[in-house]
Amino acid sequence: MFKKKRLPLQLVAICLVFFFCITFITGYSPITAQADKRTAQEISSIAKTNVDQTGVKPKYIFLFIGDGMSFPQATALGHYNGTVDHNFVGTLNKPTRENIPKAEMPSFVNFPAVGAATTYDASKFITDSASAATAIACSVKTLDGALGVDPYNKRVISIAEQLKAQAGYKIGIVTNVSLDHATPAGFYAHLPNRNSFYEIGLDLIASNFDFFGGGGFKQPTGKDKNQTHLFELAKQAGYNVANTYEDIKALNSRSGKTIAINPVLDNPGDVAIHYNIDRDAGDLALADYVQKAIDVLGEKNSFFIMAEGGKIDWSSHANDAYTTIQEVKDLENAVNVAVAFAKKHPKETLIIVTGDHETGGFTLGYNGTQYDTYLHLLQNQKLSFKRFADEYVQQYRDNKVPFETAMADVKQLFGLMLPNDPAVAGMKDQPLVLTAKEVAQLREAYAVSMIPYKQRQRDKEYQTTYSMYDQEPFQIVITRILNSRSGLGWTSTAHTGLPVAVYALGTGQDVFNGFYDNTDISKKIKTLVGLH
Repeated sequence: MFKKKRLPLQLVAICLVFFFCITFITGYSPITAQADKRTAQEISSIAKTNVDQTGVKPKYIFLFIGDGMSFPQATALGHYNGTVDHNFVGTLNKPTRENIPKAEMPSFVNFPAVGAATTYDASKFITDSASAATAIACSVKTLDGALGVDPYNKRVISIAEQLKAQAGYKIGIVTNVSLDHATPAGFYAHLPNRNSFYEIGLDLIASNFDFFGGGGFKQPTGKDKNQTHLFELAKQAGYNVANTYEDIKALNSRSGKTIAINPVLDNPGDVAIHYNIDRDAGDLALADYVQKAIDVLGEKNSFFIMAEGGKIDWSSHANDAYTTIQEVKDLENAVNVAVAFAKKHPKETLIIVTGDHETGGFTLGYNGTQYDTYLHLLQNQKLSFKRFADEYVQQYRDNKVPFETAMADVKQLFGLMLPNDPAVAGMKDQPLVLTAKEVAQLREAYAVSMIPYKQRQRDKEYQTTYSMYDQEPFQIVITRILNSRSGLGWTSTAHTGLPVAVYALGTGQDVFNGFYDNTDISKKIKTLVGLH
């Protein structure tokens, strides 16, 4: 008998190192692939368990809101996944059996119940986040900027407040932006102006909800910084305030009422969790806060958790497709926490995923690429629009950096190359070499970005050409060019009037099929729970 020869240990080690290097470079992970497959199986199992379960009262309710997310944002993630996971390169090469498009949609797109909801508010076809949050939470159309009040400033009760007061549910509110931002505030605040941040914080404390987690407070001591700190008021009201990794990690069902503030936040103006693309490996994400909400509320209790992926909206305002795709992925990861929970409680859990409105007029298609997409080009982007603006454009402005010097960073961070770059001559394919027209556009945008923000905001032409929001023209043109080369487009840096998708899984899932208004979402939840 012949004995099988064993590979030398050194060779085995080299093979293993090579394998893990390749998986790191390509983004493929056997662990991630297995997790995705497991989630798909869990969704299928939960869906089958809940056939003909309409009318059964859910004990656990998860409502996920992707701020600014409609069909295009979720679909873009699916197309991007399929592109990079299967090395699809469009028609850069001749079509082969291997080079065909394969979409790998976000897990929630595969939920068994799929509906669509209109989003107009009481005064406009295009809503803002406050009126949209009020519609979803309170079943009432209201004016732009209003939270938890009708168009006549009359207080209206939210589904979260009603579930707590009338059905004994514990309530968790989670977001990756500030806790006093429009979407979370729509579930507990009652004010005509979404910018009354300190007052919103007071309403948060008065709500007596059981868990708040994610970003911080925008004005913790008031607009004039002369009020009692909201943390102190929260503690006086019986809240446990956790804002270190150690304290947040230790939270459990014995922690009591809790406000958990992420230890690492954006600048003082945003007090939000960093973008997925910019986040360090050890940072907490939206998924971690959904899990902590579950831990604190406890499986013994009925609970309702609203979790917002708030930065899908912000990156769409900035026309930054790759950051948007990564933010949808961040939301998907959070949804998957709820799916794993539902696997243990398949007949008692309801999961709903929707958006409050669409932002940016995001389009999967661009005239310049006609029917082709080259989404793999997005991988050249290394950071979000915000980090680029904060860490690069600001110092360009402060130090009067020449355009050509800045473009060297653009090459490294986004892959876009000037046509006179020495590296261009030796390139076989040149998908990211700029045209003369694009260089002119970038020069013009760079010149505007070198003007102090307050000064350029007085120019209406600037707002029309670039953005009415606090974003850098240089960044907007950079990401628009990268997006267009990839086959993606934008029509706006503001919100649009598109309907949003509504995906549902679990107890009562079927009532969310069809086409309806966003005010019907909370009405449907009330019907399932037996509230009026």
